[in-house]
Amino acid sequence: MSSLENLLSRVLPENKKFELLHLQSPPKESHSVFVQQRSDCTQTVVKVQHFFGLGADEKIFYSLELFVYLTIESSKAIEKLIFVSKADTNGYCDEKISVKDITTAILDYIVTLDPSHYLSKEIKVSGTSPGCGPSITRCTTTKRALKILKARHDSKKGDNCPNRGFFRNIEGKDPDWTCKICLFTRSEPQYLFSESSRNPKKHILSGEQLLRWWLSVIDKILVRHFDSGTKATLQIPGEEESRTLRYLSNNKAPFWRVGDIFSGKSSELAIFAIPVFPDDPKGRFLEQVVEENRAKKVRLSDFWVELQVQQEFRLGCTVSVIGVDGRIPKKCFGPHNNEVIVMPSKKVFSIVKSYIVGEQYDTSEGAYEAYANLRDFLHLRMQRSLLEIRGCRKSSEPGSKGTGSDRNAPVRPLNTLTVRRKVKKSI
Repeated sequence: MSSLENLLSRVLPENKKFELLHLQSPPKESHSVFVQQRSDCTQTVVKVQHFFGLGADEKIFYSLELFVYLTIESSKAIEKLIFVSKADTNGYCDEKISVKDITTAILDYIVTLDPSHYLSKEIKVSGTSPGCGPSITRCTTTKRALKILKARHDSKKGDNCPNRGFFRNIEGKDPDWTCKICLFTRSEPQYLFSESSRNPKKHILSGEQLLRWWLSVIDKILVRHFDSGTKATLQIPGEEESRTLRYLSNNKAPFWRVGDIFSGKSSELAIFAIPVFPDDPKGRFLEQVVEENRAKKVRLSDFWVELQVQQEFRLGCTVSVIGVDGRIPKKCFGPHNNEVIVMPSKKVFSIVKSYIVGEQYDTSEGAYEAYANLRDFLHLRMQRSLLEIRGCRKSSEPGSKGTGSDRNAPVRPLNTLTVRRKVKKSI
């Protein structure tokens, strides 16, 4: 696997200097993204967050946030699920760059990152293993479910952990491990760069444009890395299958189809087939179904139909769910030196991230401030620095034109939470 530096240098303009921030949260035991139908003591989930920020000329102009969920069984990682959470540009890059190629390069890196990398260090675990504790199933009453959730929350506060050291016995990844990708597309003015929509140089895509943009990115990832048995899906809530197929007509990977990767049975209960991710409108509707005591009535097919009439989905903008489920036949590798900063805690991770998402980007001052704060914090507090990258793409190469700051295509997955200015904290 090429280093992240090499992957990005190939898509950045020749002889131009860029600087990259790549944060990784400490791996931590987590509950499954699915509501389990029965208790399973053989599986445990490890959750990791990645955050990328790219800058040039002492300005931050691009960010991407994603989560990785590793499923552990019999001391080996059997699945890596990548959830693309948020991505954004702010229009303050003075160089001609391709945001699509930058995003593809980063996903190239994440997809081929060896799952064993996340398991190489001691993993923080909760008070009890989530697989062996009480589960919320179809037979669980609302009152009982709330007690279970409260117990899970309280267990994280305590320090008495009977399962501490459990992850030290993990041997690595299973030879037949699978890789999944999940993301939601919906056009919004901004997510990670607050007030950046007020910058006239920022180009905002429509819902359909954004969907085609992401399909192109994921299709390249499929062609480059996944084997022939892979399943790639597109679901547009409320859209007819024939119209959804039109979006897939130009894709090069042969295994695209209409549907989702969560379940092959439309008759299955949605509560057990739909994953819940951070800041997930789909998950919020699933919680609403539970609150209305309809969890045992709403099938998967009904869920997608009802989802389209929710306030977050019926604003006249095309939204979609893109999924990938397959194997990576090529050998994977760990990160190279200095291309990732693994934070000592989630708190420190959030503080460093806030130097980007906590600024206001209605003017270029926010981009300058974000860069300066990051540079100084990393140098003074962590004795680290942003990773310097020299571009090597010639201007005549495909994908190198039409991508200046006034034409950058912003990337905005489905999310409706407003980014608010965060108060700077010190460690």
